[in-house]
Amino acid sequence: MRERWGDPLLTILTFLFAILLFIIGPAQAAGIVGAHYFGIVFGVVLVAAVFVVSGSYLAVGVILVAVMLTIVATLLRLRGPAVIDIYLEASAWMLASCTLGYVVARAVFARGKVNYHRVIGAVLLYLNIGLFFVALYCFVALLVSPAFSGLDKLVDNLAVVGNLTYFSFVTLTSVGYGDIVPLHPMLRGIANVEAIIGQLYPATLLARLVTLELEDRSKS
Repeated sequence: MRERWGDPLLTILTFLFAILLFIIGPAQAAGIVGAHYFGIVFGVVLVAAVFVVSGSYLAVGVILVAVMLTIVATLLRLRGPAVIDIYLEASAWMLASCTLGYVVARAVFARGKVNYHRVIGAVLLYLNIGLFFVALYCFVALLVSPAFSGLDKLVDNLAVVGNLTYFSFVTLTSVGYGDIVPLHPMLRGIANVEAIIGQLYPATLLARLVTLELEDRSKS
């Protein structure tokens, strides 16, 4: 199953991940409560995909912990908003992004022919970088003040993920609209690191994989 579905699952995961970030996230920020539960469903799918791609019970266990943290935060939120819910969800994002990054990187850069699915997997890694920084921004913004200009103090609502995802990918792609600006020096430093990674990754690593894929296609 791993040999047959490992590479195609990279493409499937990228598609689902893009829906989560660019459709579900904004819908959640707009107050559509039902969108939040798609993230939990995605987590369950992610467990199965991670197992097939990696075959690692440890990776599956970490993803399960991330899903459980999200579920616990959701249940606690039913009793009333609290800062602990944000910490739980940020921890879930961090665990999921680190585990997914490790699993996908091993699959993308494994020995063998560089195919279309591996190139798409490299795109997934790029998107996953943005999610990692979402969790990082969330932790730092909870601990320091003032954190952002143009972004209210983090409170336990469904807009947290959407707003920080927006800021993270604006930074990653170096678009820089200027509507949300990091104020604390620590947050500015993290934003600088993300912007540098966002420029170097497509220009070096992703471009190299595309070149190898085209070379393999021309030989076949």
